[in-house]
Amino acid sequence: MAAKSQNDLLEAAESDGLLSPEIRLRDVLRSAGRLPQPLTAAALRDVRAAWSAANLLGVSQLATAEMLERLGDAPKNAELAEALAAGLPQDVLEEALRQPGGILKTAASLRAAAVSTPSPRPGVFDAGHIDAALSDALLAALEEGAEIHLMRGALPEAGTRCRVLDVAQAIGPGGLEADYLVAAVDAAARDLGEGMLVVAGLGAAVLSLGLDYASEAGVAVGAALAALIKSSATGAAFPAAQGRLLGLEAMKASGRRACQLALLPLRDMAAVLPECESEGAAPVRTVLAYGEDAPSLSRAARLGLARRAPEHLPALLDRLSQAGEHDLDSALGRTRLRDRGFTDEAIERVTRAIGDGLPLSAAFSRWVLGDEIIINDLKLSPERFDSDGKALLSAVGFSKKDIAAAELAIDGAIDEIAGKGLAAAGLSLNVSADAEIRFTAATSKALGGMGMLRAPSADGLELAEAAMAAGLSALMTGHRAPPSEDLRLRMEQIVSLAEEIVEDAEALPDLPALSEEAPRVRRTRLPDRRKGYIQKATVGGHKVYLHTGEFDDGSLGEIFIDMHKEGAAFRSLMNNFAISVSLGLQYGVPLEEYADAFVFTRFEPAGAVTGNDRITNATSILDYIFRELAVSYLGRDDLAEADVTHDGLGRGAGDATRGETAAFTSEAAQFISRGFSRGQLPDNIVILGTRRAEKAAEEPAAGETRDLSPTYLSQACPSCGSFTLFEAGPDGHMACDTCGEESRASQ
Repeated sequence: MAAKSQNDLLEAAESDGLLSPEIRLRDVLRSAGRLPQPLTAAALRDVRAAWSAANLLGVSQLATAEMLERLGDAPKNAELAEALAAGLPQDVLEEALRQPGGILKTAASLRAAAVSTPSPRPGVFDAGHIDAALSDALLAALEEGAEIHLMRGALPEAGTRCRVLDVAQAIGPGGLEADYLVAAVDAAARDLGEGMLVVAGLGAAVLSLGLDYASEAGVAVGAALAALIKSSATGAAFPAAQGRLLGLEAMKASGRRACQLALLPLRDMAAVLPECESEGAAPVRTVLAYGEDAPSLSRAARLGLARRAPEHLPALLDRLSQAGEHDLDSALGRTRLRDRGFTDEAIERVTRAIGDGLPLSAAFSRWVLGDEIIINDLKLSPERFDSDGKALLSAVGFSKKDIAAAELAIDGAIDEIAGKGLAAAGLSLNVSADAEIRFTAATSKALGGMGMLRAPSADGLELAEAAMAAGLSALMTGHRAPPSEDLRLRMEQIVSLAEEIVEDAEALPDLPALSEEAPRVRRTRLPDRRKGYIQKATVGGHKVYLHTGEFDDGSLGEIFIDMHKEGAAFRSLMNNFAISVSLGLQYGVPLEEYADAFVFTRFEPAGAVTGNDRITNATSILDYIFRELAVSYLGRDDLAEADVTHDGLGRGAGDATRGETAAFTSEAAQFISRGFSRGQLPDNIVILGTRRAEKAAEEPAAGETRDLSPTYLSQACPSCGSFTLFEAGPDGHMACDTCGEESRASQ
């Protein structure tokens, strides 16, 4: 082959995505050139320690960068001294002050270092049996995010020239373009010399030909494709049996070439071949492709379905294009969304995001809806919903049950639709570990090179051991485990305690009196057994519990504010604020002063109020609390929105079932909460003994000592039905101790 035609062919193959540009083996596989060492527990502990140290270094760099960023661009010496006292390392501060860019430049450099610092070298070990001790050590290393290579033989040097071949790009609507594949592989092998050709896309190629990956036919065709590549790259013979599977003639050996072949899971396939749909001999994991308009099927899935069951293709494409709208409507309902303030434009944005495969939380986030919709239509603060769409749905009134059901219905729904559509045509995407090992082993044997498959740490050691037993190498990629529940709870307690310590340290000491003659303010303490009420309400989607305590005369003496699901800092701040207000009330600060100071203050959370019969909207938590207290204890009906005449027990005077309520008396204050009844004596509350005392005062007998405790009669009062009738006189008059009505005994 002429040099010019060979170069032209390579350029065309690169342009079509069949071949990658020439790269070094270390760019795609981090274990390249490293000799495998014996697999021992001590070696695995060393790998774990290296990755743990790297994780700790990254966390410390980010934490130090955050401390520097808090100082700002030009901090004063006093602020720098406070930062040192708070734990900023002195050496870091000195270096930051020496840098030309100053504090913020150093912080940016630390963040860049935390992100760009390469990971520790992977552990490369000889493949072998993994016993219980090795299993524990291996899992511990994977939980730190380590990368473990269990090898059957060593790879070439890290600087070895290589190209990546995507076999699926040689499959077109008419089937396998064998001449193109053979010519491209031959040109790549001649160009690489003793380099390596890394084969990828075998799973996608089998799917493009309309074959199921796990079927016998799929495995046989995959092995035949690998044999064809081997023959084209090394000059080996191509057997007639495998040629018949591909509709090709057998080929004789044409001279030995030194190009090496391998099936390898690459580190960043998208950067090498963006259009490749499967790595090495692995199956296709997803068959979705996302464009500007709507989700669709990937190239391999379209070709495979068109070959296997062409009648299913139009219906599946149409279902995928409408997936976002259908899933949103079934999960939450367009009508319910409109009722809660979502416009058609907002619903369209969410629908498009769901159709693009975004999860529920991301689809309803600030970055999808936009600030204008959240502020103007939903009346919410966009900063609270940067990436948490579930919190936004909760704020507009959807319950946790609704959100959980919607999340279950939407997340992964499009993948499920595509998977079911292909499965109906006999092309299953649910490939077992045994099927992947069988396919990889067959294709690796036909290729005559190293075969390696990826064994995720979630599937763990069984897949790796089965792969090694089949003569394959395994790449195990770990993911750093999240903190345990016990650790998370302990950290919450530690953070809360630290905030309390800071608050105590910043509290001002008691100032001495300016003069001896100054009047001393005394604290009026509440009785040990006190009255009050509890009001539960929701402000802007956040639950607030207001507890009150009253003095003996019914005036307000203390408050408690509970917001159980807020952060520790905000919750502690509200608790301490309630304590300070309570102390002020007990030292004589009028409630009117607090109300004037805090009503209509404006900050988040804010918005609609539910659960309160007089207040329906609030500009902040403090606005709601002091308007409620002013209405209940001061009679400030001007601060209430709802026009409700309340009798203290939840029924209004305007419903024609109750008469006028009496004014609250000092006698009633001994038994009833003034705040709960909003300063009105409920009409079904009677202070016993009052009528008796009035009768005794009206008809005293001179010089006579009378027992004011009457003997009640057996019949009921004809007016109120109470059994509190007693004889009011010798002439047959009776009086009721409950309602005060008088009557004559019936004859």
